[in-house]
Order: sequence, then C-alpha cells, then structure tokens
Amino acid sequence: MKRLFLLLAACATTCTTVAQMRFVDAADLNLIGRALPTSHPYHRIDTAVYKGFTPEENQQVRCSAGLAVTFRTDSPRIDILATYLYARRGDNTAGISDAGFDLYIRQDGEWLYAASMAPRKRGDAFTLIQDMDTSEKECLLYLPIYSELASLKIGIAEDASIAPSENPFRHKIVIFGSSFTHGMSTSRAGMSYPMQIERSTGLCFCNLGCSGNCRLQPYFADYLREVKDADAMVFDAFSNPSAQMIRERLIPFIARIREQLFHLYTYQSPPD
Repeated sequence: MKRLFLLLAACATTCTTVAQMRFVDAADLNLIGRALPTSHPYHRIDTAVYKGFTPEENQQVRCSAGLAVTFRTDSPRIDILATYLYARRGDNTAGISDAGFDLYIRQDGEWLYAASMAPRKRGDAFTLIQDMDTSEKECLLYLPIYSELASLKIGIAEDASIAPSENPFRHKIVIFGSSFTHGMSTSRAGMSYPMQIERSTGLCFCNLGCSGNCRLQPYFADYLREVKDADAMVFDAFSNPSAQMIRERLIPFIARIREQLFHLYTYQSPPD
C-alpha cells in the first residue's frame, strides 16, 4: 500500500511538472544554417527538388547537422520534445551528438555552453536545462548532426516568454565536406568545426558535410550553384575521394558552379 501511495504521488508530481510547461513549435522561431530554403524545416537540402543523390546521401542531407534555432526566453527551464524520422545509433559518435541537442547562451558577447542531452526514448519530452534565473537569455540551440527530425517543440515555463531572435552571425559561408565537416566523432551537436568557428568568429556557416560521400559529385555542384547569396564556399573535398578522382573532378566541379554565377553577375549594358 505504501509503495502504491508513493507511485501515485510520483505520477502526480510528474503530471504537475508537465502541466507547468508549454511548448512552442521551433519552426515558428528562427532556424539558421540552411544554404537554401527547404519545404521541410529541418532538412539541409530539399530532396524533393534536388535530385541525383544516392539513398545514403539522400538520408544524410535530410539530417539537421549545423542547423540551429535562435530565440530569447526568460524561462528558468527549457524542455525539448522532438519526433524523429530517422535517428542514428553509431559507434563513432556520441549519442548526444547523433540525436541530441546542444544549447549555448550568449553572455557578454560570448557564446557559453549551457547544456546538451538526447532523449532516453525517442519521442519523449525531456528537460534540457533548469534552475536558471528569470532574466531574458539569448539562446542558440544546435540540432542533431545525424538524425532526421519530423518535428521539434521547445518547452518553457507556463508564465515565461519566448520569441525568435535575429541571426547572430554575419555573412554566409557554405561548406561542402566529409565526415570532419559533418561532425562525426564529436561529443555534442554544436562541436563540428564549422560550428566552433561560427561561435568564435561570428561568421555564419551552412554545413553541407556528407560523411563519406564528399566526392565532388556534379549534382552537389548543381545544388551549390543555386546558392547565389553565399559570400564564400569552402570544399573539404580531399578526405573521401581518391587522388585520381580529385584530379578528374575538382576543376569541372568548380567550373560548374562558377558557370552559373558568371551568368548571374555578367555585366549588362544599360539600354540607350
């Protein structure tokens, strides 16, 4: 009887805790890190529009590596409720990085690590951080590097406020790369090298790392050539292809991108 009473008390406490939180759709906040818009908010490339990828590549570009949600909140606690279309369980990368979330809070102009966690059971809500003060905080939440999200909601205290914040990073640098770029073997979702450089320099990076599949394929060039507002493009393309493949593909790959950009920026004389 005593055990039953304790169990009922624990359930009541859990229900009360859940009732005190309200959840907002992360897609209604500010999602940064995509090179081009996508029909699904948490995909890096819209595979319904851009074709030619192998099944493995198709899966990888739908993962949310490098994407982040920026928002302001005065909530003392932040919860996460995510549903997954695909969640990787690998041996070479921490589960918190593969399928978890990585939170940073800006203080005195610097992004400070705040918390990281993955759900114990896919689809369950969990508390990412709690016991904070109720001052307004500028938050940067990196999404899983090797999982495909179906939906994402952010939970805050019932009486707290939350609102999207502007992209805190400037310019637009697109990196096409290998597992090093993608974030394999990282401990947290925000620890791939493009994301570390992003926080330390204030430059905005779009992560197009495709682990094991960065081989200067022409269909990736066809995608990159559409990113007409990029300030720079970086190719980490020397890890996956062979030396012979690099000799054969690198110059045509760059030329394929430059061809489109050349036509875009070719000077047109004004009419008489």
